[in-house]
Amino acid sequence: MKVTEITDRALLALQGPAAERVLSALDPKAAAMRFMDVATLTLDGVEAWVSRSGYTGEDGYEISVPADQAEALARALLAHDDVEPAGLGARDALRLEAGLCLYGHDIDAATSPVEAGLTWAIQKVRRPGGARAGGYPGATIIEQQLDADAPRKRVGLLPEGRAPMREGVTLFASETSTDPIGTITSGGFGPTFGGPVAMGYVARPHADTGTKLFGELRGKRLPLSVAKLPFVPAHFKR
Repeated sequence: MKVTEITDRALLALQGPAAERVLSALDPKAAAMRFMDVATLTLDGVEAWVSRSGYTGEDGYEISVPADQAEALARALLAHDDVEPAGLGARDALRLEAGLCLYGHDIDAATSPVEAGLTWAIQKVRRPGGARAGGYPGATIIEQQLDADAPRKRVGLLPEGRAPMREGVTLFASETSTDPIGTITSGGFGPTFGGPVAMGYVARPHADTGTKLFGELRGKRLPLSVAKLPFVPAHFKR
């Protein structure tokens, strides 16, 4: 297989409940696409490679266009009454509400898919008993965890009150315990949820939904509870 690096294109993301209406006004074929479909569309005279995808938990499209035509297309999209510019802060808040991991924060090269809740990414043929079981990096540890569970688990976390708990906050089982049982890896205010939300890893005995924990924030132990992910259901077009 030959891989060709493409360096002359830019990527725009159009996300949210009005995304289909906005994009199909430029090319009606956008409306027929489903989640993770890829198509070549003509948008405001520009040939674009479009995927119905995104990292917000909302319906939307990721649009690859020639770099020198990206600004013109962005302005054409922004001319629609339903479109506003948004930066990575907005994207990050939505992907957290959707329970989506951010590499370098919620997962990294040392994280197993079992503890991260990402076992859907392991094909059945590569699992124990499959036709091509094992043989991939980390297979020995991952197969052990698939059989006996991982010692820690990624969970949703709901701080009490209105103050967010952000990445790096250490978690404890009680107000007085001295041994940490976990860490927050992503946290902030959920604009759709309407309150602070967070994700992190906790020791397996403390990972059940509803378990009350404490996060140490500026020298104080503040309460939070383990919650089911996602905080806001996904709205992908199936």
